[in-house]
Amino acid sequence: MNLILSPQKISKCIQSKDLETVLQSLSQRDFSDNTFIALSNDLKDFLSWYESMNGESFEFQRVIPRDIIEYRTSCQNKELLPATINRRLTHLRIFFKTALKQKILQNDPTDGIRSIPQQSLSPKGLSSQESRKLIKEVELIGNIRDLCMIELMLSAGLRASEVVSIEKRHVDLSERKGTLLIQNTKGNKTRTVPLNNRLRSLVRQHLEFYENQIQKNEGFLFIGQRGILTVLATNKIVEKYSKKVGIPCSPHKLRHSFAYRYLQANPNDMVGLAQILGHSNINTTAIYTQHRIEDLQEAVERT
Repeated sequence: MNLILSPQKISKCIQSKDLETVLQSLSQRDFSDNTFIALSNDLKDFLSWYESMNGESFEFQRVIPRDIIEYRTSCQNKELLPATINRRLTHLRIFFKTALKQKILQNDPTDGIRSIPQQSLSPKGLSSQESRKLIKEVELIGNIRDLCMIELMLSAGLRASEVVSIEKRHVDLSERKGTLLIQNTKGNKTRTVPLNNRLRSLVRQHLEFYENQIQKNEGFLFIGQRGILTVLATNKIVEKYSKKVGIPCSPHKLRHSFAYRYLQANPNDMVGLAQILGHSNINTTAIYTQHRIEDLQEAVERT
């Protein structure tokens, strides 16, 4: 369920009907929970910075482009990653454009404000050795549920939110093929993801071991001690094993690892990869055709 943006969550100091109107409008947008959280945190940071730097309470009508530029510079001075700064700028654009639509503003102060350029590199994933080390640790502990979840992210490219949303009825397995129906995913899209032989075997084992628990919990595939698993619980599961092997990892990093390996095995098949990952824009998938920083390092060493 989507979260609600409220003035109290954004700022305890600002009492503004305009702010309440804009936040109420944003709360009705079809954002994911993670986007709502990031949006809330980014707006909170900007409003705190604005009041501190200007010595006045925030009012939409008093914000000028110079404020946005100086805020961007402040983020750079804190040595935040370009991706983080650009995300904050994107959320500010959404914030002020919403105020514009509500006729609270006549001019958008974010118009013409450029994002921070960043080097186009493939997202960092796990190396083959790191992947093997992580999976081996899970296998040694013998938790079939955790192994199945991690392998679905690492070997099928699923998001954590997609893993916890899988129901038994979404699984279609046979001797030579198998698929998962992924529903209510990012952007409310539905897609079918193929499973390789190893994943088919793991899903079968998981279904056999947890059959009773699955039936008791509305048919959801992955169950915790308190019922259906959450995205937060999934993050903690991955973090637990990554700490054991000393390899920084997250569900998204597992997904990146799959994408990178897929293109290594199937060069230039961005259309196929986009279909598996659920990307509606091929440009989103194209980033995996870029070199990773470790690849560039190896190339420099060979020079």
